[in-house]
Amino acid sequence: MITRKNSVAYLDGIRGIAAFGVFLNHFTLAFYSAWWFQKPELSHLNGLEMEYTNSLFSFLNNGGFCVAIFFVLSGFVLSRKYFISKDIEVLMSGLHRRFLRLYIPVAFALIISYILLTSHLYFNDPASRITLSEWFIKQWRIADPQSRLLSSLFFGTMFTGDSSLDTCLWTISSEFYGSLFVFAFLMFTHFTSRHRLFMMFLAMYYFYVMKSPFYLAFVMGMTLCYTEQWIKKRRTILTSFYAITLLVTGLLLGTVPFNSPYADTWQETIKNTIWDYTPWCNTIAAYCLILAFVFSPLLQKIVSLRLFRFLGFISFSLYLLHPIILGSFSSWLFLQLYSTRGYNPCVLIVFTATIVFLLISSWLMAKYVDQFGISFARKVYDYMKNPFVVTKEQIAFVRKPTPVAKNMAMK
Repeated sequence: MITRKNSVAYLDGIRGIAAFGVFLNHFTLAFYSAWWFQKPELSHLNGLEMEYTNSLFSFLNNGGFCVAIFFVLSGFVLSRKYFISKDIEVLMSGLHRRFLRLYIPVAFALIISYILLTSHLYFNDPASRITLSEWFIKQWRIADPQSRLLSSLFFGTMFTGDSSLDTCLWTISSEFYGSLFVFAFLMFTHFTSRHRLFMMFLAMYYFYVMKSPFYLAFVMGMTLCYTEQWIKKRRTILTSFYAITLLVTGLLLGTVPFNSPYADTWQETIKNTIWDYTPWCNTIAAYCLILAFVFSPLLQKIVSLRLFRFLGFISFSLYLLHPIILGSFSSWLFLQLYSTRGYNPCVLIVFTATIVFLLISSWLMAKYVDQFGISFARKVYDYMKNPFVVTKEQIAFVRKPTPVAKNMAMK
């Protein structure tokens, strides 16, 4: 398994689990959408989907919760190295490299989706007529794929969150802008670090007023750097209690759906009691969850296991590829098996095969595309920083005095 340099194992593990949670969200939306729409007529499990939605385990495939985890992690990881080194060069490097680091894998996913669409290899439409998914049937309905691909590549996805070719790409613009804000904020406060924490709270208040929970998540992620430094010096027996309390709180709030709580449920009671804007629940839940891991070495050790680190390595590729695979391979396999097997056994086979196919393809993309994007962005930054490589011979030639210089020296 390949690991990224300067990565923190437990943070990679959390990211990998969150990426897999987004996959679970979209898989259940495609094959068991009754849990989301709360419509009994869409059920394939005699109403068990609705009961699951109202259970304490619904955080497992809450896509909004998982996306909030990504953003809090980004705020934490992107600022962590700077907080350790206090070197502004870290911020300059990250600021210059961020676009290419995100764009290259995104562009690859867009091109793959375009090829599948124009080759008529998306089978989500006929599959969704059997699965009864109102969400799945709306995907990849594009009148002019070529113009949509060009607009997505050159502007739409990175800057406006166009997700028509890949439904998960709506988060990319937020990730990009949020990352730029982190670097810019830390650079702005580089020489006024004594007031930085206060300015973070001002930024959080601003995003709270503007109802921007995802950008708020980036700022909250930066504050974890202070917590990490503080907890290293003051770890006590109570730290484990704090970690358990934060973990339970995070998972409990992580069950609240991203769009709106379901009527007459305990999730709606939480929302009405604490916040009047539902996405705050997911943002606070993500912050509490990651804070619990910062507090607890035991939790860090658990998510640092090889399996979770592997998921962390392929997390970005898995996030980008899984909707494409669901619409093509998974839907095709479902249609092949459905006529000879019952619905639920068929979905179980599809689920298992999809995981295998997804893990292999995500690993290949992570190794050959994502890693290339990271190294290429670094090389471009190094070239922009030092555009001319001066050899020793050139230096010696410049230092060697010319005949005119010798005569001037003698005079």
